[in-house]
Amino acid sequence: MNYVHMLPFLEEEDLDELVEKILSGEVKGIKLVMLYPFLSEKALEKLVDHLIKENKGKELNRALPFISRDKVNEIYDAVVAGTVTDIKEHYLMPFLGKAKIKDMFNKLVKEAKDFDDDDDDE
Repeated sequence: MNYVHMLPFLEEEDLDELVEKILSGEVKGIKLVMLYPFLSEKALEKLVDHLIKENKGKELNRALPFISRDKVNEIYDAVVAGTVTDIKEHYLMPFLGKAKIKDMFNKLVKEAKDFDDDDDDE
């Protein structure tokens, strides 16, 4: 039997302990994406903080549907700051709040305004 089949039946404390072991390096070979739906908010946020710190964009991208809007905003800020590089800003859009999307739009409009395009004359 695969460990994945057991995840829905484990207690929150057991899953929290598993996250701690993964973060400490004691447990390896676990696909994090399989854990996301079953983790407590606290354990998931701790894991996401670690992934942000370690610049694990691929794993962060897979966590997006399961994390809070505040955590998504933290990921977005890390992407903008350049500390998380393996995830594109537009991947975050469905999970960002309206204010953050508006900020993103205004930034892009400003960048477009600052870009002098000579082709507009044609």
